[in-house]
Amino acid sequence: MGSCPPFDFSAKYYHVSDGGSGCVRQSSFFEGKPVLNQGVGYSVILGFGAFFAVFTSFLVWLEKRYVGSRHTSEWFNTAGRNVKTGLIASVIVSQWTWAATILQSSNVAWEYGISGPFWYASGATIQVLLFGIMAIEIKRKAPNAHTVCEIVKARWGTPAHIVFLAFCFLTNIIVTAMLLLGGSAVVNALTGVNIYAASFLIPLGVIVYTLAGGLKATFLASYIHSVIVHVVLVIFVYLVYTASNELGSPSVVYKRLLEVAAKSRICQEPISHSGQSCGPVAGNYKGSYLTMLSSGGLVFGIINIVGNFGTVFVDNGYWVSAIAARPSSTHKGYLLGGLVWFAVPFSLATSLGLGALALDLPLTASEASHGLVPPATAIALMGKGGSVLLLTMLFMAVTSAGSSELIAVSSLCTYDIYRTYINPDASGKKILKVSRAVVLGFGCFMGLLAVILNKAGVSLGWMYLATGVLIGSAVLPIAFMLLWRKANAFGAILGTILGCVFGIITWISVTKIEYGKVNLDTTGRNAPMLAGNLVSVLTGGAVHAVCSLLRPQNYDWDTTKQITMVEKDKADLPAGEFREEKLRKARTWIIKWGLGFTILIVILWPLLTLPAGEFNLGYFTFWAVVAVAWGTVGSAVIIALPLVESWEIIKNVCLGMFTNDRLMEKVEELNFKLNSIILAIPEAERMYLLEKEKAKKEEASE
Repeated sequence: MGSCPPFDFSAKYYHVSDGGSGCVRQSSFFEGKPVLNQGVGYSVILGFGAFFAVFTSFLVWLEKRYVGSRHTSEWFNTAGRNVKTGLIASVIVSQWTWAATILQSSNVAWEYGISGPFWYASGATIQVLLFGIMAIEIKRKAPNAHTVCEIVKARWGTPAHIVFLAFCFLTNIIVTAMLLLGGSAVVNALTGVNIYAASFLIPLGVIVYTLAGGLKATFLASYIHSVIVHVVLVIFVYLVYTASNELGSPSVVYKRLLEVAAKSRICQEPISHSGQSCGPVAGNYKGSYLTMLSSGGLVFGIINIVGNFGTVFVDNGYWVSAIAARPSSTHKGYLLGGLVWFAVPFSLATSLGLGALALDLPLTASEASHGLVPPATAIALMGKGGSVLLLTMLFMAVTSAGSSELIAVSSLCTYDIYRTYINPDASGKKILKVSRAVVLGFGCFMGLLAVILNKAGVSLGWMYLATGVLIGSAVLPIAFMLLWRKANAFGAILGTILGCVFGIITWISVTKIEYGKVNLDTTGRNAPMLAGNLVSVLTGGAVHAVCSLLRPQNYDWDTTKQITMVEKDKADLPAGEFREEKLRKARTWIIKWGLGFTILIVILWPLLTLPAGEFNLGYFTFWAVVAVAWGTVGSAVIIALPLVESWEIIKNVCLGMFTNDRLMEKVEELNFKLNSIILAIPEAERMYLLEKEKAKKEEASE
């Protein structure tokens, strides 16, 4: 028997067995018992849900009342196509911050050490950076589109439209399932709230504010969610590396990580149980957590990169955000959003994930795969307060990403099914009605879906890795649609379907060959997932490319430019926003920076860490400082920039709120009269715009 406990710092998780003959480790961290009582769980879910429903709806009303935005169906689904850089970036961050971002990233840190958070963050940032290229192409080639599938139909016709519509819906369903699976599992583990009740209650508040204000409400709520997520992120990062009594500095974390993975550590029962972290890490250089030379980490990185292309490029939510952005903000918004988002999994998992290892918590593999690593560290460092903070952060992540999925599905049903196949001449009012009905319907379906998956025993980790196999085949055809003139419809359909089928066949075959049986556990392991993901994405792209080279379409984007709006929305956009040379410049800019950062974080950064082998204390301290600094600067930017950019509007609203209502009515009446005059005399509008430009130039020159 080794000494009991093996380490003083984790003494509370060990005890001497009844006979006094051996040292016994606690069998799991949570031991199936919730940390908080159910009341806390219900009050977070219902309290925050109600608060956001009321507060966001109030913000939308303020904007309508004092800024004068017209709530048409166009506005409901595209937010007036006039959203600025800061808000777009904050929306991207909150849209891409799923339950998995917070939970799964710490799980891979717990499994592979420092390479886990890095591969999680870099493997899911590059898709957003590269999607910036697609976002600017939408502005150039389909300026009036509402969804990605509308563009598919305009270019490739009905059969392709139906295939891609199916893949887009599948993506939305998978993403929604992941959000609720992660959310309900953690709410259940922390508070004991019934897992099925949590699945239904979490989407409630989201449905209310999305119904009230559409995409703009989603954007405003996303901003508030982003602020809360980043404040909590900064608290946890500083807690682990500077403030806590248990850890509190990179050197303590470093020393502990060496101790827990020491070769001399005894790891047989009962001093450690199967599935708990103990001793050297299989597949890591020298068995250490402190190295980027990790075969498991690298394989996870590749699966992550491949799988996440599907959940960005095939998720209509990202297209809707790009469509809503003002043309001059689109590319910058996606680049900034991607770089700030990097900090969420990287900084959070480098603190909470490594913290769980450094504290030698008795977590089991099952607890980790259900996303319970961050709450365990939070509880170990802060007690119940830590779990409340984490629960709040998680609720924000699930609801903000959930609301963008609601709008994504609503715009697909409204424009791609209702307006395309059922009622092509639908009025704006009718479309608004359908949009709201879909939001309500899909919101209720979300809860049902999570219940079914929980019953089937599907975990968040499994769902996350399987995504790429199921939808990866549509990624390259969708990219070719806007980037390649020769891409044809037949190749797009064939590549997408064959890629998916071959991906699934490869995934199941490799599982059977490697492990002899096919079940939820074996199909979720790294080798089959990697094979399935790669085959799916590469087959889809290769088949499409070959078909298109044999029979090129030579398309000129004429039909995509003819997609029409339902209501002519006179957005307050300067005339120069859609100028071709301006958009070309933006395209060159995003290609340069998007590709530059992609090469930096996926190739150069990992290569530069290889000579270090196992990190020494100085190197690890530098790594921790980068994580802390990136988290802090990213949080400051994403909180401050939208406020700075919208300062004029905030001033107008405050002024309006404290101005006499009679005066406001008079101003509105005058506004209405002037609008009527401008509509009646087109020449007057031209004169007005010219004068406005002139005044702006004079102001700038002063």
